[in-house]
Amino acid sequence: MSEKYGLLGKHISYSKSPAIHQHMAKKLGLSISYDLIDIDEEDIPRYIKQLRQGLYQGFNVTIPYKQVVMKYVDELTPKAKRIKAVNTLYVKGDKIIGDNTDYDGFLGLIAKHNIDVKDKHVYLLGTGGAAKAAYIVLSDLGANITVVTRQLADNDPLFKRVITYQMINPKDVDIYVNATPIGTSPKTNESVLNKNYVDQKIVIDLIYQPQKTLLMSYAKEAYNGLWMLVIQAVKSEEIWFDRKIDVTPSLLQELKEVIYQ
Repeated sequence: MSEKYGLLGKHISYSKSPAIHQHMAKKLGLSISYDLIDIDEEDIPRYIKQLRQGLYQGFNVTIPYKQVVMKYVDELTPKAKRIKAVNTLYVKGDKIIGDNTDYDGFLGLIAKHNIDVKDKHVYLLGTGGAAKAAYIVLSDLGANITVVTRQLADNDPLFKRVITYQMINPKDVDIYVNATPIGTSPKTNESVLNKNYVDQKIVIDLIYQPQKTLLMSYAKEAYNGLWMLVIQAVKSEEIWFDRKIDVTPSLLQELKEVIYQ
């Protein structure tokens, strides 16, 4: 009997997660199904119950529920506790565990592209779950981070320096990291910042669909979120399937073709 996994989120019809996980399972000789579970917040407890009952073996979590689901888990891993967001759920013993593989994904993206963030002035756009994972990675790598939000009232204590978009001075910025969904498919004609803010800057856009966002087109040098997506997915599978999976260049290329075919 095949095991069941899925992605919990809202407005996620664009997601390539099913293609990634089904390809990987086949490669590993496993039989699984992977559902896109597009739900309202009040439906989350029903799926948590199904996970507890063994009807599902694990979930990924995406926008806008990475922080919401924390209240439904029995235990957080140290990484998830530190980031204060969850993107991977599974059962261990009789407990539902919340973990975060976005950390590994963003760290892998930085390493893959050899982006030097140490002592650089990095402006992180957004304050959601993916932004929190990126913030912790950037902190660990020694970046000087400024978080940019629409309203200062929304500030999370995790973030040390927070400004609004109106307060950005491009002269102070070396690298932008876009952790908002603005510019993703189908609204590909939108950008979180105007060209004059981004010209001659480095941009890391966590969006992977389209491959090149409008924001990226404005930059001197730009990287999308593909490798973050792939690496966090593989790390989730390591947890679910209890096995080590080597993220080799050939595997990355294979999964890139699966996503963009």
